[in-house]
Amino acid sequence: MTYDAERGGPAVLGRHAIADAGLYSSCLAIQNLWLAATAEGLGMGWVSFYREEFLQELLGIPASVRPVAWLCLGPVTQLQEVPDLVRHGWRPKRPLAEAVHVDRFRVRA
Repeated sequence: MTYDAERGGPAVLGRHAIADAGLYSSCLAIQNLWLAATAEGLGMGWVSFYREEFLQELLGIPASVRPVAWLCLGPVTQLQEVPDLVRHGWRPKRPLAEAVHVDRFRVRA
């Protein structure tokens, strides 16, 4: 998935007020693809351990176009009971209440 900030010209709805609105839309498109893939019984993964410049060179992406995501899509033969990142101790779960803010952002101790 790539994002070209120059596509559509200088006056694109949303981008005049929020410069990253197009980038956010790209991420939402990825989420929609992920949901659709899941509904069709496919698995999707987002490779996140690369440098944008490397991917641009590898795939011949112009410098003005930003690589947003390197996605893997395919059939799923088995789902783990516990997600890989949890199984491998990447980060412990936290209560949902720690991530939800009501009315205002609050720093939690």
